[in-house]
Amino acid sequence: MNVRGSHTLDAPRATVFAAICDPNALLGIIPGCREIEQVGDGEYRGRISLRLPGVVGTYRTVVRLVDADAPCYGQLEGELEGALGTIKGRATFRLAEVGGRTTIDYEGHAVIGGPLARLDSRFVEGLAGSLISQGLRNLDSRLQGTPSAAIASDTRRPTREIPA
Repeated sequence: MNVRGSHTLDAPRATVFAAICDPNALLGIIPGCREIEQVGDGEYRGRISLRLPGVVGTYRTVVRLVDADAPCYGQLEGELEGALGTIKGRATFRLAEVGGRTTIDYEGHAVIGGPLARLDSRFVEGLAGSLISQGLRNLDSRLQGTPSAAIASDTRRPTREIPA
């Protein structure tokens, strides 16, 4: 599975980069994220619940920031695991600021295993793109101080930070 895209946010790139690395922000912006905790420098573990065609279920996730040049660039690798299979991948993002607005360009590649691998690749790529777009819209709303409807009505567990 491959994803790539771009999104413009109404915030300076240092603010955007900090939000991408903040577990409390991530809890509010990742679609379906029910809990997240920072378990080390740049490493997060959590639980995501999805109710989407073909991928209904709860998934454990681990994401690591493996390379960064804050606030310009970051590279993430992660794993999602649940009863329906696994997704292991790597993504990069670049942040460019013009006039106080930040454009995030991202691309990623993932390998899907288990029953999830039987889903049509175009369907999965479209679904991943849709979830990423929703998360970036949620991030923009959070940075503007405007809670999205999904965030405002959420009943997720609060995050906690675990010392390394």
